[in-house]
Amino acid sequence: MSRAATIAAPVAMAENGLSPKWSLALSGLSAAQRNDIRKRMRTQILPPRSILFRQGAPSDTLVVLEDGRVRLLQTQRNGEQFAFGVFVGGTVLGLAALVLDRPRILTAEAIDQVVISVMPRSDFVACTRNVPGFLDNITRLLALLSVESIERSGPLALDDAWVRLGTILVSLARNDSRNSCPTISGLTQEDLAKMVGVSRAWVGAALAEFERLLLISKRRSRITIEQPDRLADFVAASRNRSPPRR
Repeated sequence: MSRAATIAAPVAMAENGLSPKWSLALSGLSAAQRNDIRKRMRTQILPPRSILFRQGAPSDTLVVLEDGRVRLLQTQRNGEQFAFGVFVGGTVLGLAALVLDRPRILTAEAIDQVVISVMPRSDFVACTRNVPGFLDNITRLLALLSVESIERSGPLALDDAWVRLGTILVSLARNDSRNSCPTISGLTQEDLAKMVGVSRAWVGAALAEFERLLLISKRRSRITIEQPDRLADFVAASRNRSPPRR
C-alpha cells in the first residue's frame, strides 16, 4: 500500500456509523475492550488506483474500508481478470483469508481516494484470544458476509448479460450533490465488462441502448441513472422475460 498517508490517531470511524460491519464485530464489547482493539488499528488515506492488497500475498492485515470504493479482482491462470464486485464504505476486506491464515484470494484496488483502517494479523489474533466476545462477533460477521455473498452472486450467475449489467448499474449508483439522479463515476467500460463477464464492445453497445431508452446518460467517466424506477423495471422484466413498462 504505497503512497499512503497514515493517520496515527486511533480509529474512531466505526462508532460514527461509517463501518456497520465493523460495528458488528465490536457489538456488545465494553468501552475498554473497544478501545483496546481500536488502539491496535491505524487509519490510512490512499489515492485512486492504489492496491490495498494483491491476490496471493500473505493475509497479514485486517482491512476495514471506512470511505470510498474498492474493486475486488481475481486473476485466473490464463491471465483473465474477473471483477468480483465494487464495495463501499463499511466493508471488511479479506476477513476469511485472514482468519484462515491463507494467501489473499482477491486483489483489492481503490477506485477513488479511500480511507481504510488496518490491523496487523498478530494483533487481530491477540484480540480474538484476549477480548471476550470478539471471536464470537467475528464468527457471526463471517457468516453474514457469506450469506450476503451468496445473495449477491447467486442470482447474477443465472441472469443474462443485460440483467447483470442493469443490476450492477443500479447497485453502484450513488446520489451526487451535483446531480439529482444517482450516478456512477470512476469506472470504465472495461471495468464494467469485467464485472458483467462480457467484452468491452458489448458493454459499449448495451450502454448505448440503455441511453436510447432514456434510462441512462453518459458523459466522460460518469453514468447517470436518469430513471432509476424504469431501469429497475427493465431488469425485473428482463429477468422475468416480460415486457417492461413504457
